[in-house]
Amino acid sequence: MSGSEKRMCIKIIWPILITSIGYAILRYNVVGTVPWKDLPIFIFNKGVSLAGVILLTLSFSIRPINNLGIANLNLGKESRKIMGIVGLLLTIFHVLLSFLIFNPQYYPKFFAGDNSLSVIGNFSLLAGMGSFMVLGLYHWCFGNRTKGKEVLIKIITSKTFLLGLLFMMGVHLFFMGYSGWFTPSKWQGRLPPISLISFVVVLLGFFANGLGRGKQPAVANPKAT
Repeated sequence: MSGSEKRMCIKIIWPILITSIGYAILRYNVVGTVPWKDLPIFIFNKGVSLAGVILLTLSFSIRPINNLGIANLNLGKESRKIMGIVGLLLTIFHVLLSFLIFNPQYYPKFFAGDNSLSVIGNFSLLAGMGSFMVLGLYHWCFGNRTKGKEVLIKIITSKTFLLGLLFMMGVHLFFMGYSGWFTPSKWQGRLPPISLISFVVVLLGFFANGLGRGKQPAVANPKAT
């Protein structure tokens, strides 16, 4: 990775992380009604989750976006790999933080009246854990490029596989917060929910990969291969 490409990668990752956490604090603590005592885990977890989704989706979508001619993001394989790894680490952090506060008080829609998992909770957690495991497999394969993995790497880099992964991420996000997406008057601080923003990001990534993955680049970019 060249020095300029590394600097560009850093300039993408840090602003996304800082902006995501800042938006969560603004929405829930500053203009919302969530008490500041929930900042270290509940609110921070939301910001980390948003940053992870953006970085993962972007790492999968840079080449398709270039192929469609929407933009010319001069980031090669190593940059995409770093963004994906950071996104995966943030996702792992999100999962761990979520388990710490996984109860009806923080996630009421995930539980039924008897404190068992609701239908929404079941579908959201199933899709979330499924996409998390697939992400782990994806990065494990690229971190251990040993002989005999060629077929598996071919599968996990295929258009169908990546679309399936983005679809599972979208299902998790949809069941996580769809019930509050269509009532702006109830939004914290009248700002869009983080689950809605994350869903839109994944949806855009899904369409970018569906339309642009496998196409020849609209503008030649040797680093995008």
